Amino acid sequence: MKRSLAMMLALIMVCALPGIASANGKGSINGACITQNAVSIELEDIKFEKSVKVELFSGDTLLTTATLQGVNPGIYGFLTCCIATETADANWALTPWTPKDDVVPNKVVLFVDDNKMDTMEFNLDAAEWAALPGTVLPSSGSIESAVITHDNGVLKNAVSVELKDVTFAESVAVRLYSDGTLLTTATLKEKVLEANKNYDYVTCCIPTVDEDEAWSLTSWIPRDKIVPNKAVLFVDGNELDTKKLTLNAEAWAALPGTVPYSGSIERADITHANGVLKNAVSVDLKNVNFESSVQVQLYSGDTLLTTATLQGVTPGSYGFLTCCIATETADANWALTPWTPKDNIVPNKAVLFVDGHEQDTKTFTLDTDEWANLPGTAFPSSGSTTGGESHWHPPVTPAPVPVVVIPPKTGDMTIWQSILHFFGVI
Repeated sequence: MKRSLAMMLALIMVCALPGIASANGKGSINGACITQNAVSIELEDIKFEKSVKVELFSGDTLLTTATLQGVNPGIYGFLTCCIATETADANWALTPWTPKDDVVPNKVVLFVDDNKMDTMEFNLDAAEWAALPGTVLPSSGSIESAVITHDNGVLKNAVSVELKDVTFAESVAVRLYSDGTLLTTATLKEKVLEANKNYDYVTCCIPTVDEDEAWSLTSWIPRDKIVPNKAVLFVDGNELDTKKLTLNAEAWAALPGTVPYSGSIERADITHANGVLKNAVSVDLKNVNFESSVQVQLYSGDTLLTTATLQGVTPGSYGFLTCCIATETADANWALTPWTPKDNIVPNKAVLFVDGHEQDTKTFTLDTDEWANLPGTAFPSSGSTTGGESHWHPPVTPAPVPVVVIPPKTGDMTIWQSILHFFGVI
């Protein structure tokens, strides 16, 4: 009897457990609709000890979370969760969000004391949603055209990119390209235009000298031979449009601020040390204009022998420069990649690079004997290198090999051998 009573009591306790657990928190969603400046969620039979939260979605995208505040824990037959599109309701704190005209909420999820209680899907009128104060226009914009403009007191010497139907929440940026090479990015400065408004036209000014007051530029060097031919528009970090451009190359090159890089190879010859020149292949360069670097690659046929890089010279324009590729110690102004000048490998081609761009190629014929006689050139089997220092070593005189003479026994010597042996000669 006692055993049966115990079993019945245990069964009653097990059956009662779900009721006890559910008593800790409960609630459901009764409906959702648009009210003045908000989406209002009707909650029913709410009982909570710590918290009530409502998550608002559009599809699978969480828009914001509303958390009840300033209300004592307890039991409430009805609660209205007010998710405002402008200033948050005093009793419902919202996580940061931007209500977008074209992103219409359609689902809510209720959490009580951090436990998921209910989910409801609903349909709001899209036009009514978009008309709510606080909802913002979706990001928009396109590129209408791009032209070269000239300083006239209003415009600047620049590439001016005309943008159309621009709406942004955070940022507007235009990337300027020449083929696949990004030249610079122009970004609209803060507070120049008011966000979340539509602008029929906006001009993005990319000057070749300095910056426009409204547009910051990433660092760039406008090159007269690198003509922009593409612009890409980004609004709020999203790529919205691309426009191919056809600018007049001469008009571009004539803009103040465009910088030419130039240079050509006049000739190449062997020079000899005379206090000014070195024992070297000297390559005469003409009309060199550079911003960052000048390099000359020296070849024999298709084989790259060494690369000479100009150093210690201020960037600028030079009518003439002599690139000295020494066969012994490198010239102070021309650093060389390590190489071994070989007697039988005669240089016959030089290629000029200015600021990383190939500018000119020159083939030439050097006297084979004169090349082989230059100090520092090595025999074909040699493994020495020429670069920052000379690696020549004087020839080593082989040590004499001792000859051991074993004297015969005295009894077998002639008289002369005996005499020589006596004096230690043999």
